Amino acid sequence: MSERARVIWRIFDVAVDLSILSHMANQSGRISEVFYALADPTRRAIVSALGRGPETVSTRAVPFAMALPSFMKHLGVLERSGVIRSNKVGRVRTCALVPKTLSQAERWMAAQRATWEARTDRMAAFVENLHQEDLHREKRKQRQLNDLIISRILRAPRDKLWRAWTEPDLLKEWWCPKPWTTQVRAFELRPGGAFHTFMQGPDGGTSDNPGCFLEIVPQTRIVFTTALAAGWRPGTPWLSFTAIISMADEADGTRYVATVMHPDKATRDRHEELGFFQGWNTCIDQLETFARQSR
Repeated sequence: MSERARVIWRIFDVAVDLSILSHMANQSGRISEVFYALADPTRRAIVSALGRGPETVSTRAVPFAMALPSFMKHLGVLERSGVIRSNKVGRVRTCALVPKTLSQAERWMAAQRATWEARTDRMAAFVENLHQEDLHREKRKQRQLNDLIISRILRAPRDKLWRAWTEPDLLKEWWCPKPWTTQVRAFELRPGGAFHTFMQGPDGGTSDNPGCFLEIVPQTRIVFTTALAAGWRPGTPWLSFTAIISMADEADGTRYVATVMHPDKATRDRHEELGFFQGWNTCIDQLETFARQSR
């Protein structure tokens, strides 16, 4: 449990104690008298014994090491509270329990217990929600440690940026930093569709990147991954990542955000060391220039 949850729980604990005490103070005088009567161990012992059946005062007084007048005072408290009643026949007084009075006290206790348990259940659910929020926040923080993000405003209309992204003949014009060139070997713009680019440098270096589109929201969002190939089949990429490309109108241009997620921090760090920010920003520059010049 987080420190925040512990503080809230303590506040709740005190509040419930005060609530119960206040509720008890507002109960009828009879129930207050019942609890007062049962607060004394001698009187509780008398009630317990009478639970086996009525008894005469003289018989019931025998086990208690006290003078009869003192014992009679205890009986008087119990009788005034309604817990017991007595009946005198001749010189013999008999005492018996009054179940109805004890039942009223029992119902009151049951009501308090129900209230407490309901509040405790709600508090437990509240604390659990806080705990889950803390876990989710921590997981989000951990996930963000594995992300590389570029957010820029491009001076180009969103529709032209989208077209440059979603038409293979246009994509190859800006996809990799020049003087490298791009071949678009597969391009199926739909979830599960193939997205396969092959890049080649002037010195003969190559980079083969088969992948798969995951989500397409026209004019707004493209999600693709190197972890899967076409048809959702598992891939074996040399660098595993999932990229979310989002576009939104902002000011006189387009807010362009590339969020690149990696399976772990080591892969993220490797991608950054390979020149992620320089390379992706160069490609975004090329995209912006190409989109502005296109018809």
